[in-house]
Amino acid sequence: MTVDGSETASEPEPLAPKEITDRLSELEVGKTIRVNGRQRTYEVIDTDTYSVIVEDSAGRQITISQNLQSGGWTINEEVSHIETDRD
Repeated sequence: MTVDGSETASEPEPLAPKEITDRLSELEVGKTIRVNGRQRTYEVIDTDTYSVIVEDSAGRQITISQNLQSGGWTINEEVSHIETDRD
């Protein structure tokens, strides 16, 4: 996103939850994916009906899981570092 709020050329268009569900349901262990336009790639290490567990090249795992009420998808990852603005 640019300073004026417009999208940059590198930001992908958001997908509908159904399209995300379809893409995730087609994944198999060993496939690689990118999420939310990040440059980092992840390898699928486990899948089930409502979640996919992936791992990056440094061994960090994230879980992509479906909210059963909204149908949307979220990413859960271990927090390993936090930076804040200090006054």
